[in-house]
Amino acid sequence: MTNYDYIIIGAGSAGCVVANRLTEDSKTTVLLLEAGNPDTKPEIQIPAECLKLLGSEVDWGYFSEPEPYLNNRKIYCPRTAGTWG
Repeated sequence: MTNYDYIIIGAGSAGCVVANRLTEDSKTTVLLLEAGNPDTKPEIQIPAECLKLLGSEVDWGYFSEPEPYLNNRKIYCPRTAGTWG
């Protein structure tokens, strides 16, 4: 069993900065966890192509709760692994 001083969930910009800062001390051990598969889709690396990722296998499919002032409609909240977070 491996023990870590810190476990960070999410390797987005904030998680990576925190992990980097913590590991400035070489005695500190950090486990940085990220969900999803490697970002092998070309559209992930090309900002102009990001809309092609919506509804794909890398899209988390998030929606808001029903919005009372919008006739209880749910709003699509695009979040794709490797692009926006």
